[in-house]
Amino acid sequence: MGKKSKNAKDGLDDKVKEKKAKKTKKAKRSEPQLESRPNPIDPSLRYQMIETAAYYIAEKHGFDPRKSVEDWAQAEQEIDTMLNEEEQNR
Repeated sequence: MGKKSKNAKDGLDDKVKEKKAKKTKKAKRSEPQLESRPNPIDPSLRYQMIETAAYYIAEKHGFDPRKSVEDWAQAEQEIDTMLNEEEQNR
């Protein structure tokens, strides 16, 4: 009789473990998968960031209109580098 009680108890323990495992699986499914989702930046926000950076770059040399294309290219490179580094750190 001692074996039956132990086996019956083991059967209940197994059922409890199964329920806990199912709850854990359900909880894991409902959590957002941040690592697997790409998070591209909104193009208009990127543009604004580049625009602001280009302004400050141009300010350093007195807003020389002959350098406006170079200023924009430099700002674009800096912002894209910053965004790529941020994405890699996630």
